[in-house]
Amino acid sequence: MTEYCSKCGSALEMRECKGEDSLIPYCPECKEFRFPTFSVAIITAVLNPQKTRVLLMRQYGRERYNFLAGYVNKGEDAETALKREMQEEMQLKPVSFKYIRSSYFAKNNVMMMCYLSIADSDDISHYSRWEVDEARWCTYNEATNIVIQGGVAAYLLEEIKNEIND
Repeated sequence: MTEYCSKCGSALEMRECKGEDSLIPYCPECKEFRFPTFSVAIITAVLNPQKTRVLLMRQYGRERYNFLAGYVNKGEDAETALKREMQEEMQLKPVSFKYIRSSYFAKNNVMMMCYLSIADSDDISHYSRWEVDEARWCTYNEATNIVIQGGVAAYLLEEIKNEIND
């Protein structure tokens, strides 16, 4: 929890706030509640144009594979962030995409906006070596075996099961 007001720097107090089930940080100087904040990011399961494969990637030296993801920038909506991240990281454009659901990722204090996207191409030879260690197209069964279980990626795989034909 933040201990000081983000506006004036005063120490916050925990107070009851009408309509809330728990105590909320309150600034006695500004006379305002300071509700907890978190970052917002997108994560998308990217399918190839034929909808037969899903794109998985490894980043930042991590061992496990995951879906394409990135933070939503200030002033940007989630859909614009999705298009930007696909272009920046993979040099792909979404032909279509649909929102699946949101999922809070407590480890990083991030609200993940989960999508399913169809890429304009299956050419991933030009991906950003700066951000991506490795990228590959996988069948549904292959992806199920290599993504982090119990996380957002595993949930998205369940959502796209009917979209992919092994």
